[in-house]
Amino acid sequence: MNKDYKFDVALSFAGEDRDYVEAVANELKANGINVHYDSFGQVDAWGKDLAEHFDEIYRKQAKNCVMFISEHYAKKVWPNFEKRSALARELLDTGYILPARFDDTDILGLPPSKAYTDLRKYDPKQFSGLIMEKIGKRNSSGQSPESPSFRRPKVSRSFDPYKESQIWIDYLVKELEKRSASSSISFTAFPRDGKTCLRFVVNGKPVYSINIQLGGMHRDHGLTFSYALGEMMSISSGYNAWADFEWDKDKECVVLKLTDFSVISFNNQSQIFTQKEFLEYLWGKVCDAAEGKS
Repeated sequence: MNKDYKFDVALSFAGEDRDYVEAVANELKANGINVHYDSFGQVDAWGKDLAEHFDEIYRKQAKNCVMFISEHYAKKVWPNFEKRSALARELLDTGYILPARFDDTDILGLPPSKAYTDLRKYDPKQFSGLIMEKIGKRNSSGQSPESPSFRRPKVSRSFDPYKESQIWIDYLVKELEKRSASSSISFTAFPRDGKTCLRFVVNGKPVYSINIQLGGMHRDHGLTFSYALGEMMSISSGYNAWADFEWDKDKECVVLKLTDFSVISFNNQSQIFTQKEFLEYLWGKVCDAAEGKS
């Protein structure tokens, strides 16, 4: 096999397991490892035939392939496509596939006798250390990761609504700031009384105000919202909406389920948003307010 590989390691996984895998990918990248992780290669893949592109990566361009096995991996189309390419390489290069398990799901074509790493025993940083040791590149500290000495529960991975709350708030602030910087709308975000306050100003006059607080209605995770056209006055600062986070199996991502969010006129109905969809809808309302259309 050609030893001049583009990638030290390629990561093959299902979208439901992205949180863990992304943490591994970031740790590998931070330690100078050339890693194929789909989000890192979006520009390179742009416009290409993805079937050919990924076959080239998983069959020819990586020194090793770490296969993140789970019940989701066995069911999804793209992970199975990547698996077929990796297995074709494995026939010629035994040891190319490095299996890592979130659970005990059988994977067609992968011998049950093949040694694997149990991800229930390692956090992402520890596991990335194992990968670096396996491919002959130690982590930046020069130390090999130690196996945790404490018990790890055998549970399938899922998203964390507490973390998602802060992730979504940070995303909104960052993206709204970028959009406002390229428009005639001045944007300010600041904390007040446990809330993240967003203010949109045109010619010195507040045109739109939103307060976001961690915690949903009758629970301590999710988000609650209050809004106002113009300045946020105390009389108008009551909650207008609450939101919970859910996993969308079709979109393979966390989505926000908003209830009674009258700022975007749902007529007391619930609506499902991805991060980008919510940003677009919210920005549209800000623009309408700035133009006096609301």
